[in-house]
Amino acid sequence: MEEKNKDLKEENKKVETKKETKKDEPKFQKVDKKEAKKEAKKEDKKGTNKKTAWITTVVTVVVVLLVATLLTVMIVTSSAPKKSLEAFLTNLKAGDFEKAQEYLSGDLTLSTNELDQETQRLLFDKLNWEIGNVTENDDNTATIEVRITTKDFQTIVNNYMQKALEAVRGAITGSGSDESFSSADFESYFVEELQNEDIQTTTINTTINAVKEDKDWKIVSDDALVNALLPGLQETVDSLS
Repeated sequence: MEEKNKDLKEENKKVETKKETKKDEPKFQKVDKKEAKKEAKKEDKKGTNKKTAWITTVVTVVVVLLVATLLTVMIVTSSAPKKSLEAFLTNLKAGDFEKAQEYLSGDLTLSTNELDQETQRLLFDKLNWEIGNVTENDDNTATIEVRITTKDFQTIVNNYMQKALEAVRGAITGSGSDESFSSADFESYFVEELQNEDIQTTTINTTINAVKEDKDWKIVSDDALVNALLPGLQETVDSLS
């Protein structure tokens, strides 16, 4: 009996071992070919979408750069008259009349042998400006809105004339300290007024004209320009005459 029981136990152990082995065996699922194709297509689509997104980004960047370049060209082109006015006023303020002349169109001649370099510099050393809208026309002309601040030349000329007349009167009547005077004396009176810190500045808003000659924009030397640079001078000269 004991031997039979042992045999039964051995048999039961073998059966249990077989069951456990069956449970541990990995189960392989059957893969449907159609499903596999669908999954493959999905993966391909994801890859294609990534490529499309990358290409779209690159194209967008290129377009933005192109537009920025075109806008820059347009700005440079449209600001050409502005650059000429800037260069003209900058050289004028520095007293370099010869260089400023290069940006002028018309009969106005800035270079003169009657005034030395220092006097030329004093004429416009207080010159300041703010350039506004620039309008280019189809006929190669342009208008430039500008706000110009400079010395009050009406006061300068009035003070100068007063000193000059007193010098002449003194020479005629003999009441002056020196009965003789020369053109150098008159120039010194003018320089004194240019250096006079009591002379106020004046600001005007005006429109300056420009014209395109060949490929360069030049500032038209007309009454608008003269009145902007030498405010009050013309009125004073007219009143004297």
